[in-house]
Amino acid sequence: MTYRILLVDERFQQKSRARFLVDYLPDGFELVIPDDFSEASLLRHAESANVILTAFAPITARMMGAAPNLFLVGKAGTGVDNIDVPAATEKGIPVANSPGSIRGHAVAEHALTLMLMLSRRPWLWDREGPRPLHNQLRDAALGIVGLGGIGQSIARMGAGFGMRILAQTRTRGKFRPEGFQIEEMDKLGDLLPQADYLVLSLPLSPDTRGLIGKNEFQRMKPGSFLINIARGPHVVTDDLVEALHSERIGGAGLDVTDPEPLPAGHPLRTFSNVVLSPHIASQTEQVQRMSYQLLCENIQRASQGERVTSLVNPEIYG
Repeated sequence: MTYRILLVDERFQQKSRARFLVDYLPDGFELVIPDDFSEASLLRHAESANVILTAFAPITARMMGAAPNLFLVGKAGTGVDNIDVPAATEKGIPVANSPGSIRGHAVAEHALTLMLMLSRRPWLWDREGPRPLHNQLRDAALGIVGLGGIGQSIARMGAGFGMRILAQTRTRGKFRPEGFQIEEMDKLGDLLPQADYLVLSLPLSPDTRGLIGKNEFQRMKPGSFLINIARGPHVVTDDLVEALHSERIGGAGLDVTDPEPLPAGHPLRTFSNVVLSPHIASQTEQVQRMSYQLLCENIQRASQGERVTSLVNPEIYG
């Protein structure tokens, strides 16, 4: 029997993405990459699909409903806000992802990269006239919102630069760092006025959507930098543009935006103190290999009726 794996994200047209699936899936699994990614085309392909996978494109209830032989949906990433998990759970379909622990170090490195770029601004080094002074990380306050695996890695790296580490987390005392101290706070409002670099590293939920808006920018330390390597909707984009226009903050490093991808000509593309990357913080060879290997193992487990690991909706198993 051949199992059909429908790839619903146009990014899988890139051979560099699909090759990991080819590397780790045994014989008996067929990759289906549509020429047309319209909803009608995807629904038609779903009719014969056993697995539906994505990167950032949505997996909807309609797609799952059109696939009578579906036994798994998922992605080789951590965040599943683009997958209708309640619909999958209602149908008893496991939703597989890869744990944040796999990509935590890579994403933390990217956060530090954005911080260093904003601090050193290499794109201004060869301009005519006086060059701006750099900012150094040592002794600066690093404020981390969300102290899961990624946030903890960011804290360790920041401490290595000699930064003062602050964090806002719902689970105070859970992280016990070695070799440095961390000041944990319950309220975001207590963190904002102190942080020279504010890093968002928390999952997207109804409670965190719009977490950083006009009021928060007003409370941030003047000249401070916002770093978002989590999800674009954490930040109210129009309010960020206004904070940059008014020079209320010193700049922003964004691996994620709202909307995403950011349209050509968007105001955020016009600032010399904004660094943009296209949601690639975890896109390292090592992370992708580990993530896709785990995903492929789960595809095989599901095809044999076995319990899936790295599962978003464990309640389907009772």
